[in-house]
Amino acid sequence: MQEYGAAGLPRNYELFYEAATGTNKDLYKGLTKLGTSPKQEDLDNLGRQFFAHHHGDEVMEEAQGKIAVQVTEVLSLLRKEQVSLQKYGKVLGNTSVKMSSPAARDRKLLDQIVNMLSRETNSTIDHGKEVVTSMSQTSVEIHNIQNELDRYKKLANTDPLTKLANRRAFDSHIAHIGDDKKKDMYFALMFADVDHFKRINDTHGHIVGDKILAYVAKMIQSALPAGSFVARIGGEEFAIAVDDTTKEEAGQMAEDIRSAVEKGQFINRKSGVNYGPVTLSLGICMAADASDSSDIYRKTDQALYASKNSGRNRITHFSDIPAGTGKAFKDWLLYRKK
Repeated sequence: MQEYGAAGLPRNYELFYEAATGTNKDLYKGLTKLGTSPKQEDLDNLGRQFFAHHHGDEVMEEAQGKIAVQVTEVLSLLRKEQVSLQKYGKVLGNTSVKMSSPAARDRKLLDQIVNMLSRETNSTIDHGKEVVTSMSQTSVEIHNIQNELDRYKKLANTDPLTKLANRRAFDSHIAHIGDDKKKDMYFALMFADVDHFKRINDTHGHIVGDKILAYVAKMIQSALPAGSFVARIGGEEFAIAVDDTTKEEAGQMAEDIRSAVEKGQFINRKSGVNYGPVTLSLGICMAADASDSSDIYRKTDQALYASKNSGRNRITHFSDIPAGTGKAFKDWLLYRKK
């Protein structure tokens, strides 16, 4: 960041960190193209592309502005329609008066009244059609804005490399732990970490490392039942949250994941180079064994640490760790529940 002259802003730290670790090659290329003295505006534009969660306020303000314009146009159309209908109402009133007069018996005057009433009716109908058309167009514009907000929300909660949920989405997903003790009885949290991933990167390069992470992500998803929540929460670390499950069922899911990755073929089809073996270490904690979201995070991480510390390529349940042993790497959530 010093070499680039970038300000020490939190969003810049994440931008340069991800580029420096090589976990996102497109981000690295984009940052390189900016040169050695990029403007903050250019960095933010790059950030919007890869880290949408830092620019939520800007997107929301822009969407609110667009919607405000559309609402103003709708109100203007309704006011015009009101004036048109009031005018038509007066015409009908005057016509009624004329029709009730003795002079209305004159055929010529009657024809004039009918012709005038026909013109005003057609004019009012045409104006109504214009209003309907304009309202339809406005509705389409508002629908497009909503779609853009939905797309942004998905982008803000998606990891660009693996297409899984990201850390922000993960913290939001488990923030409810501790609110419903009955439901928590059957909630399991798992952490999975690729063993010796630094060695993979050092040996084969970050591009290969990225491909392996993306492949592992797909294998994790395919080994889980539909509806399971999977997120990438760190460089080579994944989180799996499963509702309505028991300790035994969660353990079997973890074993299915571990076994699938261990048996996976990480081979370059063109060169024939084998990048394996690739294995995972996993830690599991049931919500029933934790007091809240922060606690289950710490305890799941402690179970993962126990697996790494006892030889890797294995699974550890937090409840199976002897009391007073083990150590957790982390003890906080990046995105806390407010």
